[in-house]
Amino acid sequence: MNITISLADERDRESIYAIRHEIYACELRQHPDHATGRLTDRLDTVNTYLIAKDRDETLGFVSITPPNSTGYSLDKYFPREALPITVDDALYEVRLLTVRRAHRGTPLAFLLMYGALRYLEVFGARTVAAIGRLEVLKMYQQVGFRSVGLQARSGMVTYELMTAQVRELRDRVARFERIVSRLEGSIDWQLGVAPFRTRTCFHGGAFFEAIGEEFETLGKKDSVINADVLDAWFDPAPAVVHKLAEYLPFAIKTSPPTSASGMRRAIARARGVDEACILPGAGSSDLIYAGLRQWIAPAASADVSLLRAGPSAAGRVLILDPMYGEYAHVLDQVIGAPVDRLTLRRERNYDVDLDELGTQVARGYVWVVLVNPNSPTGRRIAREDLLQAIAKAPKTTRWWIDETYIEYAGAGESVEACAASSTNVVVCKSMSKAYALSGVRAAYLCGPPSMIGALEPFCPPWSVSLPAQIAACEALNAIDYYRARWAETHGLRSELAEGLTGLGFDVVPSSANFLLCRLPSKLPDAPILVKQLRERGMFIRDVASMGLSLDARAVRIAVKDRDTNLAMLEILRARLSENIQLKFSLSSSHLHDF
Repeated sequence: MNITISLADERDRESIYAIRHEIYACELRQHPDHATGRLTDRLDTVNTYLIAKDRDETLGFVSITPPNSTGYSLDKYFPREALPITVDDALYEVRLLTVRRAHRGTPLAFLLMYGALRYLEVFGARTVAAIGRLEVLKMYQQVGFRSVGLQARSGMVTYELMTAQVRELRDRVARFERIVSRLEGSIDWQLGVAPFRTRTCFHGGAFFEAIGEEFETLGKKDSVINADVLDAWFDPAPAVVHKLAEYLPFAIKTSPPTSASGMRRAIARARGVDEACILPGAGSSDLIYAGLRQWIAPAASADVSLLRAGPSAAGRVLILDPMYGEYAHVLDQVIGAPVDRLTLRRERNYDVDLDELGTQVARGYVWVVLVNPNSPTGRRIAREDLLQAIAKAPKTTRWWIDETYIEYAGAGESVEACAASSTNVVVCKSMSKAYALSGVRAAYLCGPPSMIGALEPFCPPWSVSLPAQIAACEALNAIDYYRARWAETHGLRSELAEGLTGLGFDVVPSSANFLLCRLPSKLPDAPILVKQLRERGMFIRDVASMGLSLDARAVRIAVKDRDTNLAMLEILRARLSENIQLKFSLSSSHLHDF
């Protein structure tokens, strides 16, 4: 048996409705028998189903009801004034945990519940409600649900209302990781969220599957739109290309300067800081792994008495949510550090609330990690506001500021010079996105010499390749070329945002080279849409894994050149038209039910 657990699509829903009739009408007698052999309800317009299948056979499913204006199934049994639960925009309901008779007693129900909890965690749920049948109450309790003392009868079944906080469930379910890991080899997990403790952080770059990851068909690059990564839409400066082309055989076969000393001097000169404040690296990920692993301790090494000291955040790290996923991955899963998240809200365009940031930081975090401008939101904290927040924070708090996209935000927005003269601020700067050097992997840290010098022994020699060192030095000498491209990006971004808005997308205003969008109602959820667009050679990013405050309706789209942007809009327009026609066809085919 090869079990797939995924989000149900429209075709899957038909089998779900048939099984619901089979079990809840015929077996449990909760509903009258229906001639159509289908059982649905009003919540199916808002529900998300997770479905377990063996090839084309549906084995079981579970439904998740998000916050909505229609309501929850618990409203059918209990008046809201009697509920010991706050009904707000972070309440989700897990319902209809169903396994067909032949598969009961297997781990399938547990896996579906486990998947639902991971899905809820990633998509921003704070409180979860469930109406559990008495027969399966023990399983709900094992994963962390607690009864609230309310029961209801329906047909042959007695239900008990249960609830839990997502953070509590995450801690409780962690003890099942070993069991779930043993099942991993027989499960094809297609939810778009990691069910198990992930070994690597998910990134974009799926477009290489279409090109060929052994590079035998690189010519296919011209038929692929790689908007799932944030590489520059423009080429490197002509001087960069010319220098590499002229000396390519030498650059490929020759060992580079051991510690990238020339690259370090060039960066220091361009940024107006001492070269002792600069540490080059082979891309920002190289520096993230080196710096955070050296400077941040795992939870087991922290003083437990401090971690439990109420409002104190001693020993903990604060990050934004949503934010570039590498940070949460390294902190949580590589280091095992205690991490708190500052939630960015959609109604505020995912801006950082500076008052809330100040209140949080005042608790005494050991590190605050920010991406500015942030990914995937494209929003930024203005330079003076960020410096003021740092100045107000406890002096024992260190700051890691990722400025990968800062050049797109405008001149004078970087805090590099301030970091160099500080005692507690480090700026991480990738040259991939703004300088069109993603392929050669060039980056650097800028910070106080004491911190940079302490980290340097833990960075291996020759880590930055010779082509990368050459390209970085030439790029810094071609600043006029790049400034013109950054300015062009503003116009291209505005045109793409206007086109997406015209198609019904809810677009978050951005100061970087990408747009965070909420999908129009006429399109399916992000995991499904991403898969459909790949079939047309267009790759965009489902961003659900980048934060608990994002749901299955959010995608990120990179800004490309004008022709490519127009091509993307045309593909999306065609997909919208096809989806509308499909829905009309399905509606027409069911008119006889009425």
